[in-house]
Amino acid sequence: RDGTLTDDGLAAQVDRMLADEKVTRFIDDFPRQWLQLHRLGMFPPDNTLYPDYDVWLEASMQQEAVRYFREVFDNNLSIDQFLASDWTMANPRLCEFYGLPEPAKSGFHKVSLQPEDHRGGLLTMGAVLGLTSDGTRHRPVHRGVWVSEAIFGTTPPPPPANVDPIEPNPPMSPKATIRQKLEAHAHNASCAACHRGIDPLGFAFDQYDAIGQWRTRERVESGTGEDPLVDPSGVFPDGRSYADAEQFKRLLLDDRDRFLHAFVEHLCTYGLRRVLTVDDREAVQAIVEQSRQQEYRLKDIVRAVALSDLFRRR
Repeated sequence: RDGTLTDDGLAAQVDRMLADEKVTRFIDDFPRQWLQLHRLGMFPPDNTLYPDYDVWLEASMQQEAVRYFREVFDNNLSIDQFLASDWTMANPRLCEFYGLPEPAKSGFHKVSLQPEDHRGGLLTMGAVLGLTSDGTRHRPVHRGVWVSEAIFGTTPPPPPANVDPIEPNPPMSPKATIRQKLEAHAHNASCAACHRGIDPLGFAFDQYDAIGQWRTRERVESGTGEDPLVDPSGVFPDGRSYADAEQFKRLLLDDRDRFLHAFVEHLCTYGLRRVLTVDDREAVQAIVEQSRQQEYRLKDIVRAVALSDLFRRR
């Protein structure tokens, strides 16, 4: 005997680890890295604009995302649940913020969602919507970049160094949404190519403000006239269109294999503690193929990663 584990022996060890309480460390740590939760609160929301935002709400938002991940993991649900669902994990503070019926007990509980709640999945959680804002206003480009990185595994190139920032609305001009300003900005030839790929990934969430609250009109602090209606529609570069965040989520579900590939790469990067290279592609693709056959179930995906050649030859 050379001390190496057989395939069955290694699988048994991985199963034991996944059932052990110590897996909580992974459950708590991985979604924070994957979803970039450390960015929440980096730009504290303006108290005069968002008086309902406080430290408890921010902590609750972070916990919602982590506990949601745990629920999907513990029940070996499909990673489709990360894109769209009819439930979330919420405490009384989050229920109040989202306008949901408060649970009978304190602490976090699984809460059912209705279409009129405008929630479901990770992308419409307060944490994700908040970390992609700047404390005073929502940022469609930041939200688009986040979707590109977290959901599709692609980091867009940085903007050119000489690009002018989006200016506040002039006091004597009609109020304009950030989207309207971005669309004018994107007419610049040096900006158009990147914005064509990023903006449709962020516009879908324009009905959520800087702290993730639902609204139909965008509050514009300067300018004339009433606050303008939000337009959450968009068109992907491939021509597919959506009317709002819910239709956007359905398009993401159509791209579930692309999401699966990106998610496996995020898991491998986390587990290996290094950036993946061209040499890793074959092993990653093998994990993706196996995970597809196992109906995209989260715990099965984690198991496939742990048993893959990537980790056997570390």
